Order: sequence, then C-alpha cells, then structure tokens
Amino acid sequence: MSFLKNVSYTFVTKMGLLITGLITSIVIARMLGAEGKGMLSLAVLSASVIYSLTNLGLGSGSGYFLGRRKIDKTILAGIWLSLSLLIGGLAMSLSLILAPVAVPRILPDVPVGLIIIALCSIPFSIILYNFQMLSRADADFRAFNIIELVQPVFFLLAFLLVAWFFPDSKLLVVVGMFTFSLFVAAMLVLFVWSRKVKLRPRWDGGIVKSAMGFGVMGHMTSFLGFLNLRVDLLLLNFFMSVEAVGFYSISVMIAEKIWFFPDTLAIVLYPRVAHGSDEEANIQTSIVCRQVVLIVTAVCIVLAVVARPLIVLLYSDLFSSAFAPLVFLLPGVLSASLARVLGSDLLARGHPRVNMLTGFVALITNVGCNILFIPKYGILGAALATSISYTLHFIIILWAFVRINGLPVSSILVPGREDLMRFPDAVTKLIKVFREGRRTER
Repeated sequence: MSFLKNVSYTFVTKMGLLITGLITSIVIARMLGAEGKGMLSLAVLSASVIYSLTNLGLGSGSGYFLGRRKIDKTILAGIWLSLSLLIGGLAMSLSLILAPVAVPRILPDVPVGLIIIALCSIPFSIILYNFQMLSRADADFRAFNIIELVQPVFFLLAFLLVAWFFPDSKLLVVVGMFTFSLFVAAMLVLFVWSRKVKLRPRWDGGIVKSAMGFGVMGHMTSFLGFLNLRVDLLLLNFFMSVEAVGFYSISVMIAEKIWFFPDTLAIVLYPRVAHGSDEEANIQTSIVCRQVVLIVTAVCIVLAVVARPLIVLLYSDLFSSAFAPLVFLLPGVLSASLARVLGSDLLARGHPRVNMLTGFVALITNVGCNILFIPKYGILGAALATSISYTLHFIIILWAFVRINGLPVSSILVPGREDLMRFPDAVTKLIKVFREGRRTER
C-alpha cells in the first residue's frame, strides 16, 4: 500500500477521533461541570500514569524487531501477548492494593472508588498498546485505524446510553464506561490478530531479553513523554483545585487535537523508516517535517482567532477561562508536532536513547517551570510552562537528529515552493485513492 494511501486512511481515522473526542469532551463537560470534569481527568490520569509506568515500552520495539531483526510476526505477537497479560495483571493487582492508602494522600478530592474503577483498565490498555504498535509496524493500517476508532466511539455511545438510565451517578458511569471501552477495544485487537496469525502465548528468552533491553529505553521515553504531557494537571491540582484542572483540561484537549495531522504522518512514516534505507528515510522525514510546519502553523493561527467564541458555543460561558491557556499552549503544540515526527524516525532507526534523554530534560524543565509559574499565574502559568518544555524538547531532538543524519536544519524546517505545490497533487491523489478503495470494497 502506498505512503499516500496509508496517510489517507490514517488521516480519515484521525479526523474521526478528533470529532469523536470533541463531542465526548463537550458532552462530559456540560454533564459534569468544571469540578466533575476535573475529577474525571484525575481518575483517568491515575490509571494512565500506572499504565505508562509499567508497560515497559514493548510495543515501541515492534518496528525494529519486524523490520531490522526480521523476527516472524507470529512469534512476536505470541510474545507480546504473554508479556501483556503478565505485566498487566501484576500492575493492576499492585495498584488496586495500594490505592486505598495512596489516593487519599495524593488526590484527596477524588473519591477512591473512581480511581479503583479506572485502575481496572490497566491490563486492557497494555494489550491494546502493544498490538496497536505491532499493527503499525506490520504496515496494516486498515486494522490499526479500525481499532484506533473503536475505544473512543464505544466509550461515547456507552456512557450516553448508561447515563440515561443512571442520571444520579453520571461521574461513576463515565469512569466505568471508560474502563469497559478499553476492554472491548483490547478484545477486538486480539481477535484481529488471531485472524492474521496463530495467536497464542509464546516465550523466547532471547527475544524477551532483547525486547526488554530495547523497550526499557523506549518505555522511559514514552513515560517521560506522558508525564511531560500530564504533569501540569497534577501540579494544578496540588497548587490550585480540581475545578482549575477541569478548565485547563479543556484547553489541553483542544490544543492536542492539532496533533492529529503530524501523528498521522508519524504513524505511516515509522514502518517506512524501519524497513527502508537511511537515505530514503532522510528524504521522507524531511518532507514530512516541512509539511507539518506549514499545516500546523496555519491551524494554530486560525485556532487562536476563533477559539474564544468556539469554546463558549460548544462548552458554555462556564468554560470561557479555557481560552487564554489554550493560546499559550499553541507555540508548544507546533514544537511538539515536529518533535513527534523526528522522534518516530529516530525510534524506527534504533535510537530510543535520544528520545529518552530529550524527554527527561523536557520533563525536568516542565516540572520546574510549573512550580515556578502556577503559584503566580495559575492555569496560564501551567500553559506557559508546558510550551517552554515542548519547545526545549524539540530543539534538543532536532539537534540530535541533525547530528545523527547529517541533514541541514533548513531542509527539515524551511518549506519551499515544492512543498506548497504538493497539496493540490496530494488532494487529487487522495480522491483517486478513495474512489479506488470503494471500487475494491464493492
């Protein structure tokens, strides 16, 4: 399947995720209010922290093991299944034991029951992540994209339906349906892979050892990246209130929707870099980065202009405070968009250490700036701290990428006339791709 065709399928999926996520966010915000939205964000965040800490980054090595090590996907799928069940079960069990003691001390404003329900999602998240990454590395973007849509769509429909019957327990319903939707998505991804290979638990000590060695650096990168994305919410809760978290979570959600385009390109770029030559990878990654500069910059400018009336229209006047931090987040969103593409390239080439080190520096910067700015500037301080850390992360990863691959910075960041001319041609080809796809399906 061509690069453009993969991009088109993934782009449509990301658009579906964007729309679904936006609808979900609007409904939940109006249903729960700022305080309830803050509690939900912290409950889901608690499960996400444990999941990110314990998954060991195994899935991130799928492209390397399939593309560079030439390990059979049947064997790798079986090993991923064994490790997912083992790690997920242990992580959930330990977190459920510790939750009644830890939650009142760390998140005193969030009911322990909500956290416990969210923690039950950990094994399903690990299964989903590892097999999603395996699908991406195998360049099966149709399966990847279908599975990508299942969890958020099912979550939206399920909590709307159940909340109708239990109107007095809306917060509990939303968290419960979040966990159940991850279970459904995990079962689907296992079903899809059982149709592709003879899926059963497998174990190979040599591969497991290599996967752990590779995965630890990839895992640290993912975990540091996750904390860099969400540490501001935890610090806002510490310095301010659950309600402030509710407002700020709307700003973050809208800003992160911009990433659907660079994420689409990074997802499709990953297997091409893993399976291709360094010269081909340099050309592809440079083109993608220049396209990201053009598109994300334009989207950020438009969003800065229309965000205030849009937030009031969609979320009500109650959430108008989300506008200013959103504007402060936009420069960081552009920087992070480019860092995600370059990081995907470096990971596929077998350089997870670069991503890990840059992620560590960005996290330290983020925490320090948040501690400095939040007491003085509130949620604006959190947004400013996040933008600074994202930008520093991008600068360091760009420097490393240039050092490793020997490319001039201008070839990565400065769009030319040929980049502008790619858009009309790409649109024409995309239309052709969808028409051919429909004929094939018929």
